[in-house]
Amino acid sequence: MKKDIKLTYLKKAVKFLTKHPSVITENQVDSLVIKFVKKKIYNLDVNIDYKQMSGTISNVYRIRKGDIRIIITLNDDEIIIEAIVTDIGFRGDIYKK
Repeated sequence: MKKDIKLTYLKKAVKFLTKHPSVITENQVDSLVIKFVKKKIYNLDVNIDYKQMSGTISNVYRIRKGDIRIIITLNDDEIIIEAIVTDIGFRGDIYKK
């Protein structure tokens, strides 16, 4: 069964992308998130470095691309897979609140 993918960026992620266009672009983030969905949901053999975040939240994942970390929330329902890019940042700063 083929599902549609809805990709949403929160304000913090858009702010990082506009401040650092030479580090990572929105198209690169889109392709990384699509690779993640292919591997996680469809179990395809795609080379991507991701990890589920620990703690009480079960649908939050981290994608690693060099020194950049992309934090996404994945909501999988019947028809649409919604991937929300909640934050993008450098590895030293991304986990600090």
